[in-house]
Amino acid sequence: MKANELQKAFLKYFDVVGIIQTKTYLEAAKQMHKEVPDVDYQTMVVLGLSYPYRMIKHTKTHLIPSFYTFGSDYHLVLKHRIELVVKDLSCKYQYGVDNHPHDERLAAVLSGLGYFGKNQLIINQTLGTYMFLGIVFLDLELDHELILDVHDDCGTCRKCITACPTNALTDTLFHLDKCMSQYNQTKKILSDEEIDKNYLLFGCDICQMVCPKNINIKPVIHEEFALSGKEMVSILDLFQDSEKVFKQKYQDMSYLWKGKTILMRNALTLLLKQKNTQYNELIKKSIYEKNVLWYQETARHILNKLEKISS
Repeated sequence: MKANELQKAFLKYFDVVGIIQTKTYLEAAKQMHKEVPDVDYQTMVVLGLSYPYRMIKHTKTHLIPSFYTFGSDYHLVLKHRIELVVKDLSCKYQYGVDNHPHDERLAAVLSGLGYFGKNQLIINQTLGTYMFLGIVFLDLELDHELILDVHDDCGTCRKCITACPTNALTDTLFHLDKCMSQYNQTKKILSDEEIDKNYLLFGCDICQMVCPKNINIKPVIHEEFALSGKEMVSILDLFQDSEKVFKQKYQDMSYLWKGKTILMRNALTLLLKQKNTQYNELIKKSIYEKNVLWYQETARHILNKLEKISS
């Protein structure tokens, strides 16, 4: 099959498409000592789908996650779009979006979708960092690879490093354990510093918002990422609804993949930041009802601080 034809088929549903031999990816991963599973497919397609930057503020009744979660769950969106293409290909295939053992960012760099920025994100010349990634392995032999042109880098810019409130980013190392988006998605007891720094219900946007490569970016607005109202999460829903009811209300939102308890714990950090004591009784009740140690310990600690504010 011709690589141009395959790329054209995927470009009906994606904004950028690069195609490389699977062995190119596997050899690069091996050289970089990255542990990725072996793949018995000849071709690897790397996909990028744009999403828009939109800012919504917290209120006393509703809290906001990272803007990459706005609209429908991108995992489902990308998988559906991939299926629309591969169903017409007469070959075996395997694909992944985010939650899989392969290195999407390495694949994106190798295929020319962008370069690896100091903010640990892939930066595309036209979409900036506002791009979801997906990969497809195909049991197809193509006439050649299709690697996009990348003539860009971060240069001497350090804005994301300077702006990172937890010092997760440095000139030479990335401290994953310090990354706010990492720790507020991890089921753990939060330290005082982590409680103090956290500012979103889920994820973190700071290194994207300060990146000069995102200035004047005009992303393609895909209908699946239109605002639905579920971007604003009700505090009452978080603390009063069962897991089942909450998931029904906020279905198809990507911030749900770690469960409601993670969101409840993060909500506590925001209530403390707001000095919002009107939910103290619900928090107290949740501590007894949630038999989850990492939640209970964080909740007790924050509730104690909130009760001092209200007294």
